[in-house]
Amino acid sequence: MRSTSFLIYSLSLVAAFLHFVSIVNGMCPLVCDCSNAPTRCPSGVSLVTDGCNCCKVCAKQTGEECNDQEKVCDPHRDLFCDYSGSRSGDWGVCRAQDGRPCVHEGTRISSGTMFQPTCKLRCWCMDGADACTSLCPHEIQVPLPHVCPHARLQPIPGQCCSAWVCDAPSGESAVLPMDRFWNEYVSEHEPTDISTVIVCAVSTSSFASSVTRGRSLAGNRKSGCRQQASMWSYCTKSCGLGVSTRVSNANAECKLRREVRLCEVRSCNQEESLTPKHGRRCMKQRRAPRKEHIVYSGCTSVRSYRPRHCGLCKNGRCCTPRSTRTTTVRFECEDGRAFYKRMMVIKSCKCHRHC
Repeated sequence: MRSTSFLIYSLSLVAAFLHFVSIVNGMCPLVCDCSNAPTRCPSGVSLVTDGCNCCKVCAKQTGEECNDQEKVCDPHRDLFCDYSGSRSGDWGVCRAQDGRPCVHEGTRISSGTMFQPTCKLRCWCMDGADACTSLCPHEIQVPLPHVCPHARLQPIPGQCCSAWVCDAPSGESAVLPMDRFWNEYVSEHEPTDISTVIVCAVSTSSFASSVTRGRSLAGNRKSGCRQQASMWSYCTKSCGLGVSTRVSNANAECKLRREVRLCEVRSCNQEESLTPKHGRRCMKQRRAPRKEHIVYSGCTSVRSYRPRHCGLCKNGRCCTPRSTRTTTVRFECEDGRAFYKRMMVIKSCKCHRHC
């Protein structure tokens, strides 16, 4: 009796396994053909392996149709394929996992939602944190000096992204063509995988840069270096500690390099005190109520600070830094390590509708 039950149980397992294999074989090809597989995806979209583990595909985003084969939801956005609306169960819609919302310029954004704060940035709310990618990634890749001497960024009328201009020794200037920029003029490859972009955006802000326009600084006449620097990019976090970047040649070699500084537009746990009251529509700026030490990567600033923060609005406007300066902060860690970091100091804020 016991052997008969075991035999029936084994046969049922084999049948279930064969049924599963037949389903998989019906959905996935026996031989992978990746001749039409994309090599790159639109900015902000991950290039991932399909559900059959065959080819690379551009991942589907929130609200797009999906399945378990070639239409894979973006894993770097914490998206999953929701089949609840499909009677047949062979297709679904990409939805975000439940997570903490973000607050961007006073607006509450659900986790997994994409938003675009400027024409140069595309961002996602990911469980309470903003992750951004640049729509103008060439702006933070300085061209090779032998193909573009004295490179500088120049705004293009009617376009969001600036262009690199080369100043030849003869005095002539030429704009680098974008269709050959990544293949001929820089040592880096064009970013295509959003998993890399997000890591950079969170850790070094490499692709969250928003270089708005170049400007000349007072150069060192003794060295003959005409100093140049772009504007500092938007902070990668609307609240809490983020990073901001710019391109500058203010160094001993007089070469354009990327600079990074820490930034905090407002504190996440003080947003209620930054909300306008008594009939006011906006609170432009406010100092922190008390001096506090800055915590970064588990290390603490030696000095305590009472920074100025930008406030919030109730009428759809945004409050962002108008004027800033950069200071140097020394951090010390429990293991005895110590290091210095540049940090943004807000001098004044402005409220506007260019959110």
